[in-house]
Amino acid sequence: MMKILWLSNVILSDTDSGVSGTWLGALSRGLIESGSIELANISMEGGGAKITRQDCGPVRQWVIPAVKGADRNGMPLEKIIDDIIGVVNEFSPGLVHVWGTECFWGLLTARNLAQQVSLLEMQGLKCTIVPVFAGGLSLKEQMTCIGIKEIVRSSSIGQARKRFEKWAVFEKEIITGHKNIGVQSTWVDAHVKSINPDCITFHSDLILRAPFYSASQWGYSGNQQIFCSAAYPAPFKGLHIAIRALAILRNRFPGLTLRIAGGLSSKGIRQDGYIRWLKREIRKFGLESNVVWLGALDATRIISELHSSAVALIPSYVESYCMALAEAMMLGVPAVTSYTGGTAFLAKDEKTALFFSPGDEAMCAYQLERVLTDRALGERLSLAARESAVKRHDQTKILAHYLKIYRQIISDAQVESQ
Repeated sequence: MMKILWLSNVILSDTDSGVSGTWLGALSRGLIESGSIELANISMEGGGAKITRQDCGPVRQWVIPAVKGADRNGMPLEKIIDDIIGVVNEFSPGLVHVWGTECFWGLLTARNLAQQVSLLEMQGLKCTIVPVFAGGLSLKEQMTCIGIKEIVRSSSIGQARKRFEKWAVFEKEIITGHKNIGVQSTWVDAHVKSINPDCITFHSDLILRAPFYSASQWGYSGNQQIFCSAAYPAPFKGLHIAIRALAILRNRFPGLTLRIAGGLSSKGIRQDGYIRWLKREIRKFGLESNVVWLGALDATRIISELHSSAVALIPSYVESYCMALAEAMMLGVPAVTSYTGGTAFLAKDEKTALFFSPGDEAMCAYQLERVLTDRALGERLSLAARESAVKRHDQTKILAHYLKIYRQIISDAQVESQ
């Protein structure tokens, strides 16, 4: 039995919190059920002052205090590093699987602080987000997004962009420092190889949450409803493009509603400036009755929303994969999406989705109108998307593929050490 240790930003749990990284819970359960893996996970959370043990079923799990700000070298306090390395040595894995380059996990293995054989799995790429972080907002619009929260936390759009830009240096170090790298799309593969041409890349598809496999296929309901979601409140997610497209369509479709999922709409001074600005834009366009903020949703509620919608909308400026699109396609919901590296990998224009250029609200509205008015088109997209997604997200094949990757990397490392 292989001992695999994950370093991730997701605390594995039996409940579906609706936060980013949902595929990790689904994958962990599948690996455990295979009988071939002894799995452990180290993650982070906001509270606490020391490392704690929070097992999830048979998965051994340690949770460290959230790192609020990395040192100049990209790493947390030495005490935290020592605690993590202590856990790694205690579990003594055959392979350390690092999920993402978005924080310091990959520096532990790239700098050989965790000396075990490692696999770096790509998620987002901050270096590709930097040029489009502001989502095309003018400097005046960006300034309008600054409120008390942004001043207190130094979290304006410009400041957040600079933090992404600063971290991109460490991100490249992480990619350069790993021999084995997992990718989910050819676009990510291209960017990884441009940074580390000597690495070995492994392509893997992602397992969806269980309810998406058992849910019924989407069918036309007649509702003039658009479903959209965003993992966090940043303009590169393109929610303002969705609002502007809705404004274009509202006169032709007075009852059209845009239903936005995600933990985005805090109140008072805790509300992000970008979301506050979006709500002012909604009032300016007179769309108060046409926009619904749904909050964070679990898989069951997302499925319900998608089943009730005429179309799923992905307005982001950059996606390395796009779980929201993958889930919509699995249900067969007609999708309108911006053309990005990840979305273009998952879907094909005019076949399994309709595309528009990132930031182009006019074309976004045009493609939405096509789905809203052409039932035959919607049903054709639905059937093709569903067929494609069912093949891509086959759980048995994905689990077998991950087990094969683990075995290959461990075996190759053993051969090299002889």
